[in-house]
Amino acid sequence: MVYYVLLFLIGLLGGFLAGLIGIGGGIIYVLVLPYVLAEMGIPESEIVQYTIANSILGTMFAGLAGNVTHIRRKHFFWKPVLMIGFVGVIFSMISVEFVVNTDWYQKEQFNPLIISIAVFIIYRTLRQAHSKVEVEKERRPGTLGWGAIGAMAGSIAALSGLGGGIVIIPSLNSGLKMTMHKAKSISLGAIFITALAISIMNLIELPQSPIGHPSIGYIILPIGAALALGVSIASPIGVKVADRFSNRLISYIFVLFLFFVIIDKLLQVV
Repeated sequence: MVYYVLLFLIGLLGGFLAGLIGIGGGIIYVLVLPYVLAEMGIPESEIVQYTIANSILGTMFAGLAGNVTHIRRKHFFWKPVLMIGFVGVIFSMISVEFVVNTDWYQKEQFNPLIISIAVFIIYRTLRQAHSKVEVEKERRPGTLGWGAIGAMAGSIAALSGLGGGIVIIPSLNSGLKMTMHKAKSISLGAIFITALAISIMNLIELPQSPIGHPSIGYIILPIGAALALGVSIASPIGVKVADRFSNRLISYIFVLFLFFVIIDKLLQVV
């Protein structure tokens, strides 16, 4: 019971961050879930698979709650969301099938990947935040450009459990010169589509051994329920609070939590 109360609180924090910075909350879930799953007796050999599956599930609910808020406020961008999301689904499914849910993909591969992604995103985000403020016309990437963003986002989401927002937001904000608020809205829409597809795949996967908790595939039902409740409450609040924050402040909050992820994964590697 204590685990589920903790996960509800984590869901609140992850949902708030999802609404605030548009990355789906996975940055919080991958920090906490490995420890909770280990205490619950999940086999070490499948900790990574359960972490990613349940992190992505939480990301899906966070994206859904945030998207509902954006749609109601008429700040939702259907075309880029669907284009990024569709390609993201294809590449996320390939990554899950041939990399994530295999015996090969363990902490030795998972943690260095997370660290590498986080370091790169911190570099790009801080570089953008410290650059001179210039009014630049928003760029339109075309079908192939949207598809490339979707491919990267879907692959990273499936491999890391962080959600594709860590790729989508820098690509749109730094690369295409979109405002952080627009990039965040598109990111939440696309990662919901991708996370939904990954979650369906994880529901039908067959873990190697029983775990003694109510579950379907790699999804542990009480964990999913606790995270879903938390993110559903907090994600819309994060969306509303974000409207009062500058792009630079949102960028700094994003970077702060990435630093926490790096420190945690470095300690595990060492």
